[in-house]
Amino acid sequence: MFDDWLSRIAFDPLLPWLWVILLVGLATAAALFATATRLRSDFQRLLAALFLGLALSGPQLVSEDRRPLPDTVLILKDASDSMQLGDRSDVANEAEITLRQRLSADGPIDIVSVTIPPNADGTRVALALTDALASVPSGRLGGVIALTDGQAHDVSAATATVMPEGVPFHALIIGDPDARDRRISAVTAPKFGVVGELASFELRVDDPGHEGERAQIEVRLNGERKARFPITIGQTLSVPLEIERRGRNTIEMSVVPAETGELTLNNNLFIAEISGIRDRMRVLLITGEPHIGGRSWRNLLKSDPSIDLVQFTILTQPRVKNTNAGDLELSLIQFPRRQLFEERLDDFDLIIFDQYQRRDIPRQNGMREPTIPSRYFSNIARYVEDGGALLVAAGPAFASEDSLYLTPLVSVLPTRPTGQTTTEPFRAELNDKGRLHPITRSFAGRDDQTWGPWFRAIENDPLAGNVLMEGPDGTPLFIIDRVGEGRVAMLMSDQAWLWAKGYEGGGPYQEMFRRTAHWLLGEPDLDAETLSARAENEQLIVERRTLDSAPDTAQIILPDGTASEIVMTEVEAGYYTGAMPLGGLGAYRLSHGSLSTIAAVGMLNPIEYAELLPTVDVLAPLSDATGGTTRMIGLSMDYMPDVRRIKTGALTGRNWIGVRDNDAYTVTRSKRRPLAPPFAFFLAFFAALAWGWWREAK
Repeated sequence: MFDDWLSRIAFDPLLPWLWVILLVGLATAAALFATATRLRSDFQRLLAALFLGLALSGPQLVSEDRRPLPDTVLILKDASDSMQLGDRSDVANEAEITLRQRLSADGPIDIVSVTIPPNADGTRVALALTDALASVPSGRLGGVIALTDGQAHDVSAATATVMPEGVPFHALIIGDPDARDRRISAVTAPKFGVVGELASFELRVDDPGHEGERAQIEVRLNGERKARFPITIGQTLSVPLEIERRGRNTIEMSVVPAETGELTLNNNLFIAEISGIRDRMRVLLITGEPHIGGRSWRNLLKSDPSIDLVQFTILTQPRVKNTNAGDLELSLIQFPRRQLFEERLDDFDLIIFDQYQRRDIPRQNGMREPTIPSRYFSNIARYVEDGGALLVAAGPAFASEDSLYLTPLVSVLPTRPTGQTTTEPFRAELNDKGRLHPITRSFAGRDDQTWGPWFRAIENDPLAGNVLMEGPDGTPLFIIDRVGEGRVAMLMSDQAWLWAKGYEGGGPYQEMFRRTAHWLLGEPDLDAETLSARAENEQLIVERRTLDSAPDTAQIILPDGTASEIVMTEVEAGYYTGAMPLGGLGAYRLSHGSLSTIAAVGMLNPIEYAELLPTVDVLAPLSDATGGTTRMIGLSMDYMPDVRRIKTGALTGRNWIGVRDNDAYTVTRSKRRPLAPPFAFFLAFFAALAWGWWREAK
């Protein structure tokens, strides 16, 4: 009351304030002097100084007409993805209505509601709070009330500093604290790995309240299931994976859902992308006999600095007669067959047989045995089926009784010789599949009809794979195939070197066979059968490339677990596309025909799904620092607190929360009047002096 009265006092000095202070100071000094010298007029002198100050400062009483202003309460309503689980969003809406009713029941009040929107970086409570405070007058702010599940990803100790002093932050936590949420995460997830080597992932499955139990994990690499094994909940497990190919490799690690209902299955899947890099590519080139095209293969492979080339050329020529050297003396070095095809076979990324033919070599005991025995060809076949790469550049011997087709390698070869060889000039041409396949697609329609001629083709009957290039009368000339985990390519002519030499214009020797080598080594950009998806203009665009026809629809599982279909339209030969509206951020699983893939929209493994159970722990420090409270209201609204307006004292109680009553107002009219006429203060001044003189005289 006294403070309010003092606030209504104003001054209108008769002299500048400097003179007022100087004169009052002199009068006060005289009073102090009287006290020091023990004069009997010290009180009267001090009283005279007071009246002099009042007379010179001109005190006035201010009267105002005030209009009260309502306080403002800020409601932050969480609308992030985690709040869409179950009934959380509905409960938040009901809680907001209840808050508005209880706040308005105690008089006029401004209620400002701000939504915390979904964000790829999680629930941004601090960001929404800072933006909202900038638009609300701090002098009228009574409090902030957040309706959320308690999961915030940008709140720190510094967040409390953005709140005006004395304004409480209350958090009402929505959700079932006893709900179940099993989730998988990676403690360690490498970003790069060497192709053919192991990359180690550290995984952990959490299921609060079920620690120590066992759960099943499934691991997929590039859409293919690699393993399924148990893991102990709450413990970390190391999972090694071999990187299959250069470029992007997608790893999916999922945990089997719990038997009882979970909040969501979105965090039962962990997705990682690891870039496969090749340290060095090791290529083994076996040339059956010296020929003019042999150097072209060597030059092609040596031109790539990432390739380590190991080459052996069989120099023995059984048809050469009258040599002065024995068979054992015709070799420059010993052919290390055992080391190459048994001990070190898996060290090679690609094996090339160039015009190879079966032949015998002499033994010390006078017996003869094949240059490469059958057991070694069996090893090569096994090597291909287990993921190796094989390129066969066939010569005339492939159509004879010395053919590679008559070895155990037959199990991985996609075509068989007819025994006939064409020796007439012809020009290699791309067929329909050749115009679609990434190895040869860029040459189609440009100059594939004007390539230089070849003069020999090995006639054959394809058994598997895809023919990309044809010779005379449709003879298959270039065939590729997938065998088991590996890949095989066959060139049914020994005349490709004419392109390298530029004969009659030549052809795309370097580029075509460089691409062939990289396709054999698993370059994903050169795969003909691909399925991919991307987000564009709020739609999910699905693309499929194939050498054959494809189904009319693609199946898709959205991030929330619902299944749908996309109609696929053939835009051009071998290229299909379809689109659907986005169904939120997260992982989309697609399948179309025999292919399946996974596409991530937004961040992989969004932080929003890392923790989904409602909690008071995250926001409690912010509430405590501002005098507010964080409390669980669940899903039933049984624990919804009452709201009170508080002028002074605590802003929270057992079953209520408080907002500050600021008593804010605006002045509509102001009037001043003197406390007393100035001459009255001067009369009092002189009266006090006279009283002092009388005391001194007495």
